[in-house]
Amino acid sequence: MVSKAKSIKGSSASVSYIQSDKELGDALELDRNGIVSDDPNEIMDEFRFMQEANEKCQKNTISIVISPSDEKKFTPSELRDIGRKHLKGLGLDKNQYLMTLHQSTGKPHIHIIANRINEKGVAVKDNFISLKSQTISENMAKERGLLTSKDVKKINDITRQPIKNEIKQAHQFAISNSKTFDNYKDLMFSKGIIIKPTINKNNQLQGFRMVHQQSGLDFKASQIGKNFGVKNLVENQIKMPNLSPPLQQFAINVAKFLVRSISQGAGIGY
Repeated sequence: MVSKAKSIKGSSASVSYIQSDKELGDALELDRNGIVSDDPNEIMDEFRFMQEANEKCQKNTISIVISPSDEKKFTPSELRDIGRKHLKGLGLDKNQYLMTLHQSTGKPHIHIIANRINEKGVAVKDNFISLKSQTISENMAKERGLLTSKDVKKINDITRQPIKNEIKQAHQFAISNSKTFDNYKDLMFSKGIIIKPTINKNNQLQGFRMVHQQSGLDFKASQIGKNFGVKNLVENQIKMPNLSPPLQQFAINVAKFLVRSISQGAGIGY
């Protein structure tokens, strides 16, 4: 079970977002407290009635997202209980809130928008609120015999390592037999790895991702290892297209080093 919480400046858009489950239409409402309307603008008006008592607090709303473990199918009642326990643990259970369920991603998760300001005009403390929320999730998972986020990470690390090793081997083959970035991409594709360039707003290459076709796992080049990515290709004298300024400068520095090494009669081993 994984959860995230943060304080935000509330808006009708944030309410509207959790009420919509994309192509599935309206999100399933799990719970609410202290609010009457279903309209996002009117719900925010109800929140603001309380918030007027504490105008100094700018981030007066708490947004919470809870992703229960997918090893078990939870009923709406169980999901409501999970949401309520999070709210209680964060000191928000008596405040106004709206709780919904999103299922369009294939992994059901709970959304909560809660008023940070209570009926006395006091703002619930948000110090380390995301850490507190995750601690609540960890404890609930242990109580219910479910995987914690740490357990999931360990499993992912174990199951992903063989795939990372496969990508590393493909990379070593491709980098040893390429002169251009297109060559590299084609050779990686022949080994079952799709290279997805990351292009900035100026249409410049600033990195790339590696997608393992068989498993569908998607990695940043840096997640495979330290010596992966654009800089590694540049160091191996692979011609790269339209690089971003920092990478252009890196390429210039590498070229200068190579020229200097050759002129000194030294080995290239940069």
